[in-house]
Amino acid sequence: MKLHHATPLGLALLLAGCLGTQGKSGEGSHSGETGLAIAVAANTGGQTDIAQMRYSIDRVACADGEKIDALNRTITVKLESMMLPGGIEAFENSALDENSEHPFADDFEVLPAGCYNIDAMPLTKDGAESTDCAPAWARGIEVVDGATSEVALISQCKGAAVGALDTLVAFNRPPTLELVKYMPSKFISEGDTDVICATANDPNGDPVEFSWTNVGPACDKPIVVANDTAGKSTTQCVSLTATMAGSFMFEVSIYDLLHDETGKLIRFETWLRDHGYPNASHDSLRLPLYVAANPGHEPSGDPDGLSQP
Repeated sequence: MKLHHATPLGLALLLAGCLGTQGKSGEGSHSGETGLAIAVAANTGGQTDIAQMRYSIDRVACADGEKIDALNRTITVKLESMMLPGGIEAFENSALDENSEHPFADDFEVLPAGCYNIDAMPLTKDGAESTDCAPAWARGIEVVDGATSEVALISQCKGAAVGALDTLVAFNRPPTLELVKYMPSKFISEGDTDVICATANDPNGDPVEFSWTNVGPACDKPIVVANDTAGKSTTQCVSLTATMAGSFMFEVSIYDLLHDETGKLIRFETWLRDHGYPNASHDSLRLPLYVAANPGHEPSGDPDGLSQP
C-alpha cells in the first residue's frame, strides 16, 4: 500500500490503513488498475449540518508533457455511522488522538494507475453545500499498479457559537434625611418670609434631587434659594412668604439619581420602574409651618396664606 501526505486547508492526515483493492465502488479485480481510498474526517467541535460528502476525482499528468486519458468522477456518499479513530489501533494518534471522536466519510475507487486531484465537499442531507464545514482537497496523488493509495483529509468546521454573559449587580441604598432648619422659625407671622433648609445624605455618594410638595391646602410651590453639596451630603433651602394666618404642611422628598443610557440624570426609582422591577429609593418628611395673625398686616387675598416672595 502506498500512502500519500495530503495538505487540505493547511492540515494533513497520513493514515496507515488496511484496505484492499476492493471497496464500495468498482468492486472486483480490474487488470491494470489499482485503488484509491479517500477518508475525510470532519473536525466539527459539535453538531453541524453535514450529512454526506461529495468527492470529485480528476486525472492529471504526473509529469510535464505526459499524455493521459481524461478521467473525472463525482461520487456522493453518506457519513459513516462510527467515529474515528473508533478504537482502530491503526488510526489512533495518527494523526487523530486515540481518545477523540470525529465524524467521517470514506470512498474507495478503483482507478487506472496515474496521478489525481481530489476535492471533497461537505453536503447537507438535502445535498446543499455545507455552511458549517469547509471543503478539503489533495493534489497530484499518485496511484500505482497493484496498490491502494490511501489519502486522509480534514474538513475544518465552525465551532459552536459561544459568547459570554457577565452580570454585575450593584447595591444601592436610598438617601437619608439628616437635618431640617427653619430660619427664623417654623412659627412666623403674616407677611414674614421663612426659609426651610433640608440636608440629606446618600450613603453611596449619588447625586440627589429634592421635591417639595404641599400637603393639605394647596399653595404655590416653595422657591429654591440655595443648593449645596459637601461630600455625600446635600442641603437645599426653599423660601416661603406668609400672606395669612393658618397651619400649613409641606413634604420634602429626596431621591437619589443615576445616569440613563443617554447620560441624563434620572431617579433610581424611574430606572428601576423602566427596567421592570419598581422599587422605592427615596426618603421623605412632612414639615409643619404655623403662621400667626398679624393685626397690622393687610391680607393679600391669597386664600392659602402663603405666597412666593
